[in-house]
Formats: sequence, C-alpha cells, structure tokens
Amino acid sequence: MLDRLRDRGSRLLFGASARFYDWITWQRTWREHCASLADLFPSATPDGLRVLDLGIGPGVSAIGLKDRRPDIEILGVDRSGRMLRIAGRRTCEEGVSVALVCSDAVALPFVNECFDVVTQHSFLYLVSDRHAVIREVYRVLRPGGKWVMLEPNEGGCLRSVPFMEGELRFRFSMIAWLLWSRGFGRFGETELADLLELRGFEDVLVQETLSGLGLLASATKVGSAGKAVV
Repeated sequence: MLDRLRDRGSRLLFGASARFYDWITWQRTWREHCASLADLFPSATPDGLRVLDLGIGPGVSAIGLKDRRPDIEILGVDRSGRMLRIAGRRTCEEGVSVALVCSDAVALPFVNECFDVVTQHSFLYLVSDRHAVIREVYRVLRPGGKWVMLEPNEGGCLRSVPFMEGELRFRFSMIAWLLWSRGFGRFGETELADLLELRGFEDVLVQETLSGLGLLASATKVGSAGKAVV
C-alpha cells in the first residue's frame, strides 16, 4: 500500500511540476550529461540501433543522445502525459525525430527483444517495484543488448555542488536532485550492480559520476546460449 501511494504521489507531482522540470533541465550541462550515456552504446549496425529511453520526461535526454549518436532511432516512454507533450514540443523545436509513448515501465507495450539499447536518466530510483522494471527491460532487450543508466548515488554530498562545472542552473538542478532523491531511496554502487546481476545481466559496470552525486551504469543482456553477444 505504501509503495502504491508513493508511486501515485510521484506521478502526480511530476505531472504537476512538468514545466518546472523542463525549465530546470533545459540547459547545456544537463544535456551533455544525458549525451554521455551514448558513449556506452554498442557500435552502429547496418540496421542502426533502436533505443528505448525510459522516463523521457521533457525530452532533453533523448535530444542529448541524438546529439552524440545521430544514427540511432529513439522511442521515448513516460507515464506523464504533460511530460510527453513538452517532450514533443522540445524535440520538434530541435528537429529531432523521437516517437513518444505513454506507458508505465512495469508493463511496457512492446514485444520481446525489440530494442538494442535501453536508457534512463534519473528514473529507476523513483519506482517502488524496481524488480518489475528490470524484468521488463530484460524482456524487451535483444540478446547482447545494453542497458545504460544514470541514477542518484547514496554517497552523494551537497558539499561537492559548488565545485561542479556548469552553469548556475545546473548546480541548482543538482541540489534539487539530491534533496528530492532522498525521499525515494538512492542507490549504492554494490546495490545497483547486484540488482542487475540478479536478473541475469552480465558485464555490469557501475561508476561514480557528477562529482559523486550520480552513478553511471551499464549492463548487457546475455545471449541465448547463456553468454553475452558481442
């Protein structure tokens, strides 16, 4: 019951604060950090890479990914209609083609093994049933596909914010992110790695980023023979 109430509260708050979230994240440094997730993507294939961006929010994550990898095809998912409307406007303004779907990540409306990459930026920590999301991501990833994410680090400290590079709005967004994430439960490096390995992901890598405020992680879905497909 408590988890359901927390999920509902999160959904309502993010919907109501969609314009504020758009304002606080629509800046160069945040966009560049979103783009950095693409550095962990697999190499391009003849058919291109099909990417699912979970919790696309106001669209800056997908736009950043396309900055770094214009060859990819992105489909963005969010459970907030307001966020998706803003994402549609932002991606249109930037000339970025992104398909948008309103859905909950615990029950994705996609067939099995249809994406090469799944990404998320500050998303999994908001979800009470994290195991359900991990199962869904594993299901929709193709064998050898990668999951790349950035989540808040439980060891993050406000004292590091004044020394971070980036505009004032970026540092303000980091303070807001740090304070907000305390109410939902951030991740430790070992905890996040264990969650991914428990579901069967391999080549799990978790490292600190954003001056210790965030964790950058990647993992690979094993192939049908039980080994990761390179």
